[in-house]
Amino acid sequence: MAIITSGPFLGVTGTFGGNTYYQDKWGRTIMKRKNSKSSKPPTIGQEVVKDDTRIINVFMSPLKNFAMIGFELEADLKLTNGYNAMAGYNRLHAIQGTYPQRFVDYAKVLMTKGTLPAADDLTVSLTTNGFAFGWNAVNTSPPAHHSDQVMMIAYFSALNEVRFIAGGAERHVGNDVLNLNGIAKGYEAEVYIAFISADRKCISNSIHLGKLNW
Repeated sequence: MAIITSGPFLGVTGTFGGNTYYQDKWGRTIMKRKNSKSSKPPTIGQEVVKDDTRIINVFMSPLKNFAMIGFELEADLKLTNGYNAMAGYNRLHAIQGTYPQRFVDYAKVLMTKGTLPAADDLTVSLTTNGFAFGWNAVNTSPPAHHSDQVMMIAYFSALNEVRFIAGGAERHVGNDVLNLNGIAKGYEAEVYIAFISADRKCISNSIHLGKLNW
């Protein structure tokens, strides 16, 4: 992909000479070239890139909708969309190991990215209907606000499924429950918490609370 900043193809939309041109939502002219197959065997570096692409695509597949919330503010800063911003961050920071044993380290994953403070004394536990989250509702200092809402995420890698609430209880409440009814029992979830402002203009980095069996 290339960004056209000048020349005869600036502002063009369509396919010419194997290159496709289009305008993104920021008004930039983007050019994409169709890659041709190489007769040369791939290098180790190319194999790593290919494997990481596969890993991040599998990881992101159930997160397409959530990424547009969790990484929306980060995406605006980078002039991209939430999915690409989330995939790019976690590809760089969360994929660990040595090829060909590369894997997602869920403790390093960010489900949301921003500058809003999260909360202290975070807890999560299993209940009859889902996961019960708790946090310190007293220690709140700007830019955190009592009206910030909790975000609760349970990522079931074995099921290729995610359950989340993007706007739960307000920060001053101190607890909320992520309902998991409808998700098959007996599977392990990676659990995350974050906070988002009432006007949706600020969001915290997510915090990994570990694994829980549902």
